[in-house]
Amino acid sequence: MLKIMLISDMEKFLEKVNSCQGDVLLHLPDGTVCNLKEDHTALQMLRMMKLNGKGLNLSLTDVRDYPIMMNYMMNAA
Repeated sequence: MLKIMLISDMEKFLEKVNSCQGDVLLHLPDGTVCNLKEDHTALQMLRMMKLNGKGLNLSLTDVRDYPIMMNYMMNAA
């Protein structure tokens, strides 16, 4: 699981999500899991969310996608 603490540019982040081969799963605090590549409601929620130091918990279903997200996380800071 990845924890993303900062999304400096939401559109660039969503481009990375869309470029992933597998699913990008958002884990919400109540235990709900949303697929960011298929759930348009989850995308709208994400656009409105403020991280407030808690960050986002994401998991990826394809190991080839980890470098994409790690690259985003390193460059977002």
